[in-house]
Amino acid sequence: MANYEEATVTSNIRRPRYTLIKGSFYILYPDLPRNGPQPDGDTVNILPDDDGLVQSLKRLQGRAAERKHLGNYSVRFEGIDALETHFHGQHQNPQFAEAARDKMLAKLGFGSVQFWPTQPNNVKKAQHHPVRGHIFAIGIESNGRILAQVHPGEPARGLSDGQQVVVDEARLDSSVNALLIREGLAYAELYSTMPIDLIRHMRKLVKAARAAGKGFWPQESLKRTGRLQLNGMADLAQLVVFPKLYRRLIAHFEAGYQGLREFDAWVRADTHRDDRALLPTGEVGNLHDLYNVGRGGIKLRYYPEDLMFDPD
Repeated sequence: MANYEEATVTSNIRRPRYTLIKGSFYILYPDLPRNGPQPDGDTVNILPDDDGLVQSLKRLQGRAAERKHLGNYSVRFEGIDALETHFHGQHQNPQFAEAARDKMLAKLGFGSVQFWPTQPNNVKKAQHHPVRGHIFAIGIESNGRILAQVHPGEPARGLSDGQQVVVDEARLDSSVNALLIREGLAYAELYSTMPIDLIRHMRKLVKAARAAGKGFWPQESLKRTGRLQLNGMADLAQLVVFPKLYRRLIAHFEAGYQGLREFDAWVRADTHRDDRALLPTGEVGNLHDLYNVGRGGIKLRYYPEDLMFDPD
């Protein structure tokens, strides 16, 4: 992995690595009105026009795509991580978690969207549903979801369903993925499956949004300066924290731990939660290198977008 960037900088830029898949986006099931897909800022469901295109995608971790109700598939937005609206019954700062979700839904063209009052993550009604769209898919990730860049409407003229496509910076910029980064409504969560030129571009977009004070950046809770003290899950509900790290914190507290004294050792004890990553120094490291736990709490050592993670 240490030589990943050098080995791929020329080969990955021009080689078509993405598959264009056309279809319809779903955020509710008409026949199961209270049991819909629960869209959030970085996932949405698609019903592909050609199911075979999904089945033929590369299985990045060996897992096949998980086909859901009505033939839908869950799409995980490549390269971004929006604040959690409902993870293990918990949520991050709801203002910005819901803002990312709502921005995504608006961009895809659903119009006015209503959620069930007693099930706030399930869609009750959408002005337009389903809506047409397309994705540039790079493969199937470890949870059986399509990993892709997401676009509203029909693709540009000259592109056909199933075509192998080179995604350049301009095409990435037109995606909902990049929109959420520019608006300061998502972190970059960058994996080595993404072409290195796009990784570099995403890093630039994040840094520009942070510098401009867009979205949640002025209210980021876990930073490189100062420390954040956490005693349990209740402390996380209003915070803006890198979601990958937030999910580890939730699991840590669910396991019965109090405070952060044992958090670092707990992360390091399991390779599934201590993701391998290429660090900004060029060294191969892990998720535990992203942060430091010490007297007074936890702080970041690096910006999350400056790490490049290996898939699970």
